[in-house]
Amino acid sequence: MTVATRPMSIADREAAISLWLASEGVGVNECDEPRPLAAYLARNPGMSFVALDGEVLVGAVLGGTDGRRGYLHHLAVAATHRGRGLGRALADHVLLALAAAGIARCHLFVYGDNTAGLAFWERGGWRLGTDLVIMSRATGPTGT
Repeated sequence: MTVATRPMSIADREAAISLWLASEGVGVNECDEPRPLAAYLARNPGMSFVALDGEVLVGAVLGGTDGRRGYLHHLAVAATHRGRGLGRALADHVLLALAAAGIARCHLFVYGDNTAGLAFWERGGWRLGTDLVIMSRATGPTGT
């Protein structure tokens, strides 16, 4: 089957939570409850995305902005679908949406002991900050 991506809606929440909980290195907390997540999606329309293999959610990412900087949260791809470029594609969707909103830089947060996550982001052109564990990259499609 072909995997398709589309903007995330609050109706995707339960499947996304299940994916995030099954994904090493992704933390879920009270911000992911229905009400705060719905508010986040409403404040940042078209900046969070899901990947679907048929009707099955196999990837999800939250994207948003504070008006100055972009933020990427909770990127996860089902273990069955990794290695196909879905993670990078979902991140790129967020970066393009941020760029279209005039946001020039995006930050993300990675647990310091998540070596696989750190390696994934570094391969995508993100850089590790030295004062905090924050990785940043320009929102343009080439990372410039």
